[in-house]
Amino acid sequence: MTDPVIDNTFLNLLRKDGIIGRKTPQIHMLTGGVSSEIFRIDADGRTVVVKRALKKLKVKADWSADVSRNGYEAAFLRYVAAFLPDSVPRVLGQGEDYFVMEFLDGFRDWKSMLKSKTINPDHAIEAGTLVGKIHAHSFGDPIAVQQFDATVNFVQLRVSPYLHHMAERHPAVADLIHEEAGRLTQHRECLIHGDFSPKNILIASDRLVLVDCEVAFYGDPAFDLSFLLCHLLLKELLHAPEQAGLIILADAFMTAYKDHRTLSTVAFSELEKRVARLLPMLLLARVDGKSPVEYLNIEKQAYTRKFAINYIREENFDLKSLMAEWFGTLEKK
Repeated sequence: MTDPVIDNTFLNLLRKDGIIGRKTPQIHMLTGGVSSEIFRIDADGRTVVVKRALKKLKVKADWSADVSRNGYEAAFLRYVAAFLPDSVPRVLGQGEDYFVMEFLDGFRDWKSMLKSKTINPDHAIEAGTLVGKIHAHSFGDPIAVQQFDATVNFVQLRVSPYLHHMAERHPAVADLIHEEAGRLTQHRECLIHGDFSPKNILIASDRLVLVDCEVAFYGDPAFDLSFLLCHLLLKELLHAPEQAGLIILADAFMTAYKDHRTLSTVAFSELEKRVARLLPMLLLARVDGKSPVEYLNIEKQAYTRKFAINYIREENFDLKSLMAEWFGTLEKK
């Protein structure tokens, strides 16, 4: 029978658009992020996933965003599929504020693997290779520049809820945070995913797939790198004082990215400085922004807050020293 979580108006729209037939489909709500409704639909002898953006995101704080972001997500999947077809789900259809994609069976998300201490450097290498190839392919591409000119979307989904909101809570470093927020909206280099985190990386025995691309933006690659590293650092903190070895994954990820981005030594050094500038701000945002991580206790939130604010104040843009201090301090806890 039809799951009551889907309203009849949307169900009729799917029929009108030819996504499903007249027969009653089997519909299940899938778990996922905070910004969309995701449905698995079994109908007419096939299984598909339908994703519909929400106007108000499912968080405690007041956070709204334009549902047109659904279009950017579908565009990202199609763009990447043109040169890395196995690295994203296939888009099967699209309508007003929703799109349809293939159902991925037999996958685990990298986040759950890291939380359960399933630590495999190959996963980090694959993730670094994937994002490196996307950034390299889209670098200077006029099609990507035009298609992902999504500053408003990026501000609504990342700059405002992560940086501006956090700056209000930390006036001592607010000027530095606002400065970085402004820089991020102006930097144009390549197509970024915008939510490049372990929860959006699905892994099977023979395939790694990137999902949840609605923040897609032609911007600064430092954002994707900082976002992923932020999650690796926080997962190590989750397991502390036990050592999980995520520093190995962080190093493997950055090495693989560098190998596939093929930047000059000077250009890569500048990129690392931008990552080091943004990373402590994202760490702080994951405890004091509109979308805090759910797995850190009060003591570990306080540790993250103190570490991040110190680095933001010092304006220490050395990524290697930041990583060494984070992981080195945790080893002594």
